[in-house]
Amino acid sequence: MESGRLVRILGKTNPSPRSAAEEKDAHRSQERSAVRRTAVLREVVITGLGVILPNCDEASTFWQQLKEGQSQLRIEPDPGDAIECAIGRVRDFAGNKYLHDIPEKFWTSCSKEQLFYLSSVVTACRDAGISLKQLASDQVGLFDGTSRGSFAFLYELASAERKRRPSLRELNLGALPGQSVGIAASILGVSGPTYTYNGSCASGAIAIGNAFREIQIGRIAMACGTGHDAALVGPLFQVYRDAGLVSTENKNPSLAIRPYAGSFANAFGEGAVTLVLESREHAEARGARILAEVAAYRHGNGGQHPTDVDFTGERPARLILDSLGDAELAAQDVDFVVGHGNGVLASDISELNYMKRVFGARTREVPLISTKPVYGHTLGAASAINVAAAAMMLHHAYVAPTIGIDRQRVVSGFNHQANEGSSRLLRSGIAVSYGIGGQNAAVVLKRARR
Repeated sequence: MESGRLVRILGKTNPSPRSAAEEKDAHRSQERSAVRRTAVLREVVITGLGVILPNCDEASTFWQQLKEGQSQLRIEPDPGDAIECAIGRVRDFAGNKYLHDIPEKFWTSCSKEQLFYLSSVVTACRDAGISLKQLASDQVGLFDGTSRGSFAFLYELASAERKRRPSLRELNLGALPGQSVGIAASILGVSGPTYTYNGSCASGAIAIGNAFREIQIGRIAMACGTGHDAALVGPLFQVYRDAGLVSTENKNPSLAIRPYAGSFANAFGEGAVTLVLESREHAEARGARILAEVAAYRHGNGGQHPTDVDFTGERPARLILDSLGDAELAAQDVDFVVGHGNGVLASDISELNYMKRVFGARTREVPLISTKPVYGHTLGAASAINVAAAAMMLHHAYVAPTIGIDRQRVVSGFNHQANEGSSRLLRSGIAVSYGIGGQNAAVVLKRARR
């Protein structure tokens, strides 16, 4: 009785007025409920590209090197055993060239891979016509993918450990995985979601794909999706060389990676690639140039082995077909595939098989190309390069070539746009990525509506 009386008394109590902040939160809650009820998916477009790659730091240079098939690999002694091989190294890098709008005290102590990441984000925003002040919002997110992350920094720190102890600042800011986005967010004022993904060599595509999803469902309006790595240190080369995976080509670096031709080895590179993604509404409201539309993304694991790929191509084929279904496209609508193309036989066989599974009789018509002979296998950045290449190909209506193709050794019945590009009307394309651990990712892009 007393309890019921108390409820009745409390029920008559006048609630205190809500603060402005509470009113704002209530309004946002109502908006979120409305979005969930209507389930409106927003169109997502690419409006900017930032690259820090071997001999390449502009979107226009990136496109020229891909279009012309200009290899940026160089022959030099590897930092492990001093054996000459092809390496895609970013030379003469200086942070102040790209970060001049940011006080140097905020980034001068960053590691090399963090500077690559931050510089690619900043240059991508400039390419998209976005000022750094516009990033200071909870409607902006940072999505980064890296395969080796702070590997080089930790290796160098361990090598110097006998001389001095690492500081707490070094361990917290340089050694922790994911600090590239944390540092960038604090410098740029980004208060939206900031993620770091590690899906081996598919990391960049995974980051871009998840940025796409967050914008698509309306949680944010804009994001920077990145893939980056800077791990060209001794142990990397020694381990891969012991496994027979480093190319022995030491004369002509453009031939170091021979995708889809029965090769067993590749060459390594470094760098960072960032795409600016926006909702179409956001991009059009500010009059942005649109490079391409991101139509769908799927990621999954082969679920069979921690290092081997699916030779049959069955799992990546299903992911590709599922992503096409999400994009409301058919295999007949696809005009090219930017593949993993690392020049290792196991991966090559898997890719040829998924092409046959997806395209059937059209397999010969759909180019399966590789960008790796141009910049090397850049690990976590490689899959972001693939997405960026697909966007630029759609924008310029041109299929870039796969260089280093040995016509005498490739399997018949496939088109790799060998050593020479081609102008053609392009409607849509797919960027496919593989990674150790069974990682498979597919990003579907469409030509932007004018």
